[in-house]
Amino acid sequence: MTKRTYLCLPGAWMGAWSWKFVLERLQAAGHDARALPFRGVGERTAELSPELDNDVFLADTLAYLEQEDLRDVVLVGHSFGSLIASLVTDRMPGRIGHLVIIDGGIAQDGQSIFGRIPPAIVGKRKTLIKIVNGTEVLPFAPVGSLIIDDPELAAWTHRHLTPHPVACYTKPIRLFHPAGNGRPMTYIACTRPRYPVSAGMHEKVQAMPHVRYRPIEAGHNCIISAPDLVAAELLEIPR
Repeated sequence: MTKRTYLCLPGAWMGAWSWKFVLERLQAAGHDARALPFRGVGERTAELSPELDNDVFLADTLAYLEQEDLRDVVLVGHSFGSLIASLVTDRMPGRIGHLVIIDGGIAQDGQSIFGRIPPAIVGKRKTLIKIVNGTEVLPFAPVGSLIIDDPELAAWTHRHLTPHPVACYTKPIRLFHPAGNGRPMTYIACTRPRYPVSAGMHEKVQAMPHVRYRPIEAGHNCIISAPDLVAAELLEIPR
């Protein structure tokens, strides 16, 4: 077995902690697996500030890849993290061996997240915006909406959630290459149940011949609720 490097990026309101169970399985299989929290969120919540947006998260992730001199990386983004993973692959394809999107969107140049997801969901989320540390943030979802069946696991997850900068949702992104930028791509779709924000993306992805489509029977927060399924998929990523 050849050792691989997995770099995992978290979803909104989450930190590196959300990857704990998947990382344990990848590491037990002999791989270098790590997760990176975003500035101002998760383990870095104390750094929340008004200038944080997707460009900052992108720059931080690119800097990490260079500082650690990571190459041929399996770059994995869960939900919101898939946007940053896509931006990283757009800018630095030479260090990425495979791009994996877990139940997220396929980023498009000039589009914001709020410009992509269903308008009714956007409207509801905009009513929830609060100010924390002088920064507009989206508060995290109530425990019942996490799509995690195990009550204790759902409660554990909810205790760890932190607010997320609104600018990540409203600022249009810049992409200079087609999705995946020529790197191999896998899309892991959570189908049980389907998450309203990303459900429409499943059909779009299946129409993209260059994307490897892998449905799993788990909810949107599968990295927490179904780590065995997720780890199995990641271990099978083609070289």
